[in-house]
Amino acid sequence: MILVVVEGWLLALSRLAPAMTGGGWPALEGLWLVLALCLAGPGLRRWLAWPAACALGLATLLALLDDLSRLSLGRAFNPLLDASLVGPAYHLMVDNVGKFLALLLLCAAGAAILALTWGGAHLLGRLPTATSRPRRGALVALLVLSLPVAASGHAATPLMTLVMRHWQQGVETRQAWAAFRQQLADGHARPAAALPGLAGRDVSLAFIESYGVSALFDPRYAPVIAPRLAAMQRRFDAAGLHVATSRLTSPVQGGQSWLAHGTVISGLWLTSQRHYDLLLTRESPTLIDDFGLTGHKSVAIMPAITAPWPAGRQLGYDTRLAARDIPYRGPALNWVTMPDQYTWRFFADYRRSQSRPLFTELAMISSHAPWTPILPLLDDWDDLQEGRRFDRWATAGPAPEVLWQDAGDVRRHYIRAIDYALAAMAGFAERYLGEHQLLIVLGDHQPAPLITGDKASRDVPIHVISRDAALIARFEAAGFRPGLWPSDAPASRRQDALRGLLHRLFGARSQQGIAVGADKGLSKCCRPGAPGGLSTADPSTGL
Repeated sequence: MILVVVEGWLLALSRLAPAMTGGGWPALEGLWLVLALCLAGPGLRRWLAWPAACALGLATLLALLDDLSRLSLGRAFNPLLDASLVGPAYHLMVDNVGKFLALLLLCAAGAAILALTWGGAHLLGRLPTATSRPRRGALVALLVLSLPVAASGHAATPLMTLVMRHWQQGVETRQAWAAFRQQLADGHARPAAALPGLAGRDVSLAFIESYGVSALFDPRYAPVIAPRLAAMQRRFDAAGLHVATSRLTSPVQGGQSWLAHGTVISGLWLTSQRHYDLLLTRESPTLIDDFGLTGHKSVAIMPAITAPWPAGRQLGYDTRLAARDIPYRGPALNWVTMPDQYTWRFFADYRRSQSRPLFTELAMISSHAPWTPILPLLDDWDDLQEGRRFDRWATAGPAPEVLWQDAGDVRRHYIRAIDYALAAMAGFAERYLGEHQLLIVLGDHQPAPLITGDKASRDVPIHVISRDAALIARFEAAGFRPGLWPSDAPASRRQDALRGLLHRLFGARSQQGIAVGADKGLSKCCRPGAPGGLSTADPSTGL
């Protein structure tokens, strides 16, 4: 009976964590554990029962973390990468369900693991002792005979598989860190250089939270977003706005938005907090430096940041505007500190107060989980009253702890939040985008697999919007599609390619090409396949 309980425990864990799968069934480790304890004397068995139960308890915790990580980030739990996420994950729980319930859930999970460990130790300690020589010989023979079965792969070794896969994961993670550190040390990052093709123009880089291609192509969501994009296109045409669209692959899914932001502005592929930290400590050049050399003032508008943000200073923004620096006096909307419509309007007012051209990075957060409440877009952009007009939605919609009990409701709220975020962006562009401005809008990452499914790509849309048709034509020559709808083919670029693309389209060499081919209205270096031009298979930029 005890053997059945141990086997059932391991079976449950292997179903929970795919990293534990391997071989068939039964789990030989359960058999080995029970046989080894039966061969031990009563005193030694009671002593060994505790480390054995602790190993099962730790495996349970790791399997649970694997499952949670897979649902939220689309990958297995990685202790080397995810230790830095403990604090943000806790604060996200507090923001969504409140401090009391967050602590209650954490305590309940910890108590459950401890109870399983304690129960397992007492259960294993009650195993009978094989006292007679024939019985001991039979148990030893069974142990020996099971070894070839394990080697053949016809039975499972879930604990060993779990440990080995995570060990290999750790080795590969350290190797990736070392390679990235060496890349920075060798100066392989693109050096800072001016972008004369964008001199005198405002350039805004806006990330829409959780805006992935699943919002456009998943049949559950396309019926909501397709009409929105069609309406946006009509309004853009009427307003004299030109737009082109493509798709990029994000280094993350479901969270860690700052890695996507850092990847885009640095041109380096940042897949972990360690990569991000190395980027900051090495002071690698970024778009901030490029636009600084072009004559722009760099601004970060980050309404989600409510704590000190040393990374903003290390990255070198001239001005950093976090939540407390934005004059919003309306209600917080669960995790969202302020709705996107207010952030866009604040940006429009801030732009008017500045004399220099701006390079601005903005984070649009209304589409961040838990996606409740969903606000309507207000018609009167000129009378947002420091956000007080949003007071009526302070308690609107279901509470997060209620909404997240139903996966279908969560998905419906997700796509409504994306719809709102796109409507707010379009409203800003239509009303406030100036003649000499370029607006680049992209998703930071796909939402969690709970929303997309396990097999979704990590691609996100990217839109470039301007009143200058010639400016957008350069992006079209680089493979962007006219309009707001990207190709349904997988992305041929990653987010780290965007910085290189801007340099090729608007850097010093691109301006030389314009001087040579100005009579044709398009730089030679911007036509695919032209000598020295932009190729969609250029290995130097990942294009």
